[in-house]
Amino acid sequence: MRVPRLHLVTDPEVCPFDRLLALLPALVAAGVDGVHLRAPDRAAAELLAVAQVARRVVVPPAVLLVNDRIDVAVLSEADGVQLPERGLPPEGARRLLGRGRFIGCSVHSVTAAERAAQAGADFLLFGNVFETASKPGRAAAGPEALKAVTRAVPCPVIAIGGITPERVPEVVATGAHGVAVIRGILAAPDPVAAVHAFRAALDRVGAV
Repeated sequence: MRVPRLHLVTDPEVCPFDRLLALLPALVAAGVDGVHLRAPDRAAAELLAVAQVARRVVVPPAVLLVNDRIDVAVLSEADGVQLPERGLPPEGARRLLGRGRFIGCSVHSVTAAERAAQAGADFLLFGNVFETASKPGRAAAGPEALKAVTRAVPCPVIAIGGITPERVPEVVATGAHGVAVIRGILAAPDPVAAVHAFRAALDRVGAV
């Protein structure tokens, strides 16, 4: 399984699900290769309905992940889950998901990253790297903290938080495998153009 490099993380407060599903085919075609369905305050039935529609759009080589809700991931036949730092342990998620599906873990420190990697995470999301409106009031960890995480673990690390196309070279230079974006795509005046910009930036710096 190939870990995606350009992850889109959903937020219904930024982009309602009906608009997201209308945009999704064009976003995937433009270069998003990982879609995280994240809506912690929404009912499981609603999230499942969205995941089932998204599953028909997000097809290989793109990957569909469900945040936290392993039941929704299984029922929608998603490609895996993204676990919050204080969520289920990766080894427990693996018992429920079986082999052949991704388990990503969100982490905010080297210690948490090492713990998640040792427990079997396929990749990590680390952030917030820069200040971001998605986490108002939370200080930026900074590129040096990201570099410390990439050096501490053997699995791919995805940077999240305040990432822009212009910051992609700096982020990848830390050893990060890719980037995850919310507002940089979903709140952009032209989300498809934003994806093209991120994709081009990642392609220019190449794989880590």
